[in-house]
Amino acid sequence: MATTSNLSSIIRYYAEKAGSPFIDLREFCAYIKKYAEHHVEEEAALVKYLGNPTNTVVAELQGLSEKHIVAIIEANGKKTIVSVAYLSVKYANIYKEMMTNPAIPFPLLPDLPKQFPPHILERKIASQYISGLIGKEASKGAGLYIIEFTRDVPSMLLPECVPLNVILDTARQKVRKVLKKEEYHDYFLKKLRTTNPTKEITIRNFYEHFVDKENPQFENFSDGDDYYIWNQTLYYVRQDYEKIADRTSEDINILQAVQILEIHSTYLKEKFQNNKKREDAIRELENQLAKPPYFFSMPQIIKFQDQSGKPLYGQYTEDDMREFLQKMTTDGEKNELPQLLVFKVASGTRYYVYKKKVTQVIVRLCNEAHDSIEKELEDKWYTKLMDYQKLPEMTNAAEFEVCLHELVEKNSPVLYALLNAAFITLLAYEKDDEGSEGFQLFANGHLMSYSELLMLKNSAIYTNARSRLPFIYSIPIISWLITLFKSNKKAKKPAKKAAQVEEKSFDEDSRKNNSQSKKEMITARAKEISSDLIPEGSSVDRELDYLIKQWNKMLSKEAHDNLTADVNALIRDYTRRVMNTLSSGTFTRDRIESLAKTLVNTPNMKRIKDDKPLTEYVILYMLRLLSNS
Repeated sequence: MATTSNLSSIIRYYAEKAGSPFIDLREFCAYIKKYAEHHVEEEAALVKYLGNPTNTVVAELQGLSEKHIVAIIEANGKKTIVSVAYLSVKYANIYKEMMTNPAIPFPLLPDLPKQFPPHILERKIASQYISGLIGKEASKGAGLYIIEFTRDVPSMLLPECVPLNVILDTARQKVRKVLKKEEYHDYFLKKLRTTNPTKEITIRNFYEHFVDKENPQFENFSDGDDYYIWNQTLYYVRQDYEKIADRTSEDINILQAVQILEIHSTYLKEKFQNNKKREDAIRELENQLAKPPYFFSMPQIIKFQDQSGKPLYGQYTEDDMREFLQKMTTDGEKNELPQLLVFKVASGTRYYVYKKKVTQVIVRLCNEAHDSIEKELEDKWYTKLMDYQKLPEMTNAAEFEVCLHELVEKNSPVLYALLNAAFITLLAYEKDDEGSEGFQLFANGHLMSYSELLMLKNSAIYTNARSRLPFIYSIPIISWLITLFKSNKKAKKPAKKAAQVEEKSFDEDSRKNNSQSKKEMITARAKEISSDLIPEGSSVDRELDYLIKQWNKMLSKEAHDNLTADVNALIRDYTRRVMNTLSSGTFTRDRIESLAKTLVNTPNMKRIKDDKPLTEYVILYMLRLLSNS
C-alpha cells in the first residue's frame, strides 16, 4: 500500500503530544481510528483507517521505515512505533539555540534515547554531505542523519532540515569561542605570527575581524592571505585538540566544528581553482580564435588545445563554450558589429571569425583562389580555342564576373560564403581590419568585383591561353583547313614531376613493407585526419602552398624551391622510416603531430625559425603521403 504523508504527520503529532518518540502500536491504531471517525468528512482519504486499521497502518509504516522517517521495534511481544521526525524536530531546535549559545554541543549518538535503534538512521559522510548542501535550498524533510567524520572524530546527529548556513555559523562560533578564551587567544596568535613573520598586518586584521569583534560578518574565503591564515588557524586548533587523550564533549565538539569548516574551506578552494581554470581556458579559447587560419567551425573549436596539449573542451563545459560564443557574437558597441562574426557555407557548416580578421581571411583565400581559378580558366579556354571555339567570358567583362562567381562558389566555398555574408557590407562603415596590408575590400561603400578581389583579368588569361596554341593556329587559312580534318586524339598526359616520381617510389616501398589491409586502414585514417585539419572547400595542396609561404622566407626563386625540395625530401625519408611503427590502432592525430614535432626538432629542420607553420606543413605533407600510399 502506498505511503501517505498524512500518516507521517499524524505519528509526529501523536509523539509530540505524548512527549516521546516511542508510540505503542495498539494505542496508536486505536487513536487513528478515532481520529479518522472525527475527520473523515474533512478528508476522505482517512476512510481506510475506519474499522480495524492495524493492517493498513503496518503496511504504511513499512513504506515510511524505508524512507527512515519511522521504525517499528518489537520487544516482549510488544510492537512500538519510533518517530524519527519527532527527534529531528527536537535536535533542530538545539541547533537554533546553538546560534545564540555556542557552548551547546552538537548532538552525538549517545544523546539518543536508550531504546532508540541507531541503525534505522541514515549515515552520511561529512565531506560528501556538507559539500552536497552547497548551493542547494534548505530541505524541509523530517529525516535525521548520522554524520560521520574522519580522524577518529565521533559522529554527530544532524536533522535534514538544518540548512548549511546554520551548520557553518555554529561551527565558526565554536571555533571563535575557543580563540576568544584568555588562555588561547594569544597562544594561537603567537603561533600564526611565528610561522608567518611577513604577514603581521594580515594576521592582525584577521584576528580583529574574526575573533575580537562581536558577531562579525564572516567572509567565504577561497583565495589569498585571509584564506591561508584562516586554514592555518583551523589546522593549529585541530592539531592541539587532537593531542588530548581523554577528550571531553567540548573537545569533541571543537574537532567536529573544525572538520566541518575545513571541508567547506576545501570545497571553496577547489571551486575557486576550477573557476580560475575555467576562466583561463575561456581566455585561451579567445586567443585560439585569433590565430591562423582565423576561421573555425564548431568541430574545430572543440578540438582546441592549451599550451600543454590538453583539450580546452573539458576545462570548460559545453554550456560555458556556447555562452562565450553567444556573448561574443551578439555583444557589440552601439551601431557596430560584434567582435565575433558567424557565416555559413552551402553545406550548412557554420564558421566563426573575428571581425578584425575578416580582411586577412579574405586576402589569404583570394590569393589561394587566384592561382587555382586562373589555371582552371586558362586550361578550359585553351581547350576551347584548340577546338576553334570561343566563350563569352573571354572578352565580355560582365560574363567574366558571372563566371568568377560560379568558380569561387565551387572552388572556395568559405571565401564565397564570406563575400556573401550579411555582415560583409557593414564592415565598409567600420574601421579597417588589422594586418590587411592595404588590401581594399570596398569601393564607395560597395564590395569590389570578384575580378578585382582575385586580381584576375580575362584579357590576360585569354592571352596566356592563346600563347599556348600551336603556331599554325595563327595562320587563318590553314587554321580553317585544320578544322575540317582535326582529329579527336587527346593530348598525352604530361610527365610527372621529379617530386611526384619520388612520391610514387615512396608508395611502392610502402606496398612492399606493409600488408594490403594495414595500408588501406592507415590510408583511411590519414584521409580522416586530413579532413579535420583542412578547411571546407580547400585542399591539401592549397594548404601546403599557404604554409610554405609562412616558413620559407627565401627571396630568390631558386633558393626558395631548393629549400622546399630539401624539406620535402626529409619528410619523405622520415615518413618511410616510421611507416613500420604505424598501425591503424596507434595512428591518431596526436601521433602524427608528435612525429612531426620530432622531425621539426632535428638539427637540419631547426635552422628554419618558423617552427609552428613548419610543423603544420610537416603534418599535412605526411598525411598526403600516407593518404596516397
